Amino acid sequence: MRAPAALRPYLVIPVKPAAGSKQRLALRLSDEERRLVSLSLAIRVVGLAAAAWPADQLVVVGSEPQLLEFCARVGVAAIPDFGAGQTAAVRVGAQWAMERGANILATVAADLPGVTAADLTEVLRVAMRLRPGSVAVFPDRDGSGTNGLVVRPASLQVHAFGPGSRRRHQRIARSLGLHFSARQLPGLAWDIDRPEDLDPREGLVPEPHPVLPWARSLAPVPVGSRAVGSGGLQDVS
Repeated sequence: MRAPAALRPYLVIPVKPAAGSKQRLALRLSDEERRLVSLSLAIRVVGLAAAAWPADQLVVVGSEPQLLEFCARVGVAAIPDFGAGQTAAVRVGAQWAMERGANILATVAADLPGVTAADLTEVLRVAMRLRPGSVAVFPDRDGSGTNGLVVRPASLQVHAFGPGSRRRHQRIARSLGLHFSARQLPGLAWDIDRPEDLDPREGLVPEPHPVLPWARSLAPVPVGSRAVGSGGLQDVS
């Protein structure tokens, strides 16, 4: 799906370093398992985004070598993440996009196990229909966090991710006199942050597979000392 020439919506996907990520999952997963889940989910989201958005209007902010390898394979631009957090990463991506003509900016989280290409196409539709001076958020399932955000124009400085970000984005938007809306999109509602998030959700992860083995089957690039493909993990000695 391509936007009309007058509209230049870009999608920024910030990806945190996989090593040491998802600390709240440590009660259920080892360091390597957390790394695998984080990397696999990010690669999946990027792959779906590449199918839903024009490739030249998509950028990943991250530094994982395997993620960068995957981006190169699918023709998606990637720029370094300097480890300053999600908000800073999105702003880096926004600057990159605006230098290339972006006038609308969207961002989605990289840890969405239930997201589909259709969901990301819907984010693109929202971006193209958003009126100037507007902010649209896609909340998490609790309604408190932000798993997707679209701003028009792209230069709007409203990004403020973290706990309670949905209300924070609303407050910032209104303080700037911007139109604010919240859009419900099930595929963007479920992210992986807490141990209970690892349990399957009906209609999102095929039963009876929990997220960890499902993640092992997703990653299309080598992870650690093993190669991961559509058939799952395989030793590569």
